[in-house]
Amino acid sequence: MTSSTANSWIVALDLRDRSRGALAFAGWLGAAGESVVGAYVLEAWSRPYIRGDVEADLRAAAARAAQALGCRPPERIVTEEAETAEAGLARMAFGAAGLIVGRVAAHPRRALSRLGPVARRLLRQLPAPVVVVPPTLVRVAAGPILLATDLGPASDDAALFARDLAARVGRDLEVVHVGEDFYEEDDEVRDPVWQRARDAYRAEVAQDTERWAAAQGLATAPRHLRHGDPVLELADLAEARDAALVVVGSRRLGLPARFFLSSTASALAGLAACPVAVVPPRD
Repeated sequence: MTSSTANSWIVALDLRDRSRGALAFAGWLGAAGESVVGAYVLEAWSRPYIRGDVEADLRAAAARAAQALGCRPPERIVTEEAETAEAGLARMAFGAAGLIVGRVAAHPRRALSRLGPVARRLLRQLPAPVVVVPPTLVRVAAGPILLATDLGPASDDAALFARDLAARVGRDLEVVHVGEDFYEEDDEVRDPVWQRARDAYRAEVAQDTERWAAAQGLATAPRHLRHGDPVLELADLAEARDAALVVVGSRRLGLPARFFLSSTASALAGLAACPVAVVPPRD
């Protein structure tokens, strides 16, 4: 990555419908004063068939698409030659404020299978914070940025990213934690022992959330405590709060683990109706 694009947001351009949402989100960032660069990867197989000024053609196409969406186009366009799209985007993303990519499906039933191969592979690598945007996004919602935390180390860098971004774009930041559910709903009615245990557990979760938020400098941020499936609860809350963005940390699972265990971050990125930023831990 060249110094001319360091600290900028990189928006992946493929100029098909699936990338319209990514371009709209990038335009919102640009309107808030963030530096945004459009990135296009020339895969190795295509090079012999490409003629003319590629960047000029891309600038014109991006400008047309941005005009149709009513948003700002990227400040400039850069291209990268690579064997695969994800390899080229990963190289360009090192040192960037974040990498913005589109998602294949608008409202998928199976989130991971609908991310699309490029987005899915980039979430495995996480060369920078990766923002996955639904293809149907036209305007960023008017609500807050939601910071989802598991109260562990994987959320610490996500908190820093979310706090700084919220301040720069002028949005409120709200903290969300989803605790586990250890009971069936019918048991709550029939078994008062379970109800007392549930209440004690939830009080402990609330205290842990307060301590975590205070340690991150977020003691005054509004908090939401939910219990159940993290992906479904976060997606539901994001819709209810009209969230502009959900920010989650990543444990950066290795490839073998990802064959058997899908991360909350990847599943949420494939399901949510708003953009989802997945923030890697610092090495």
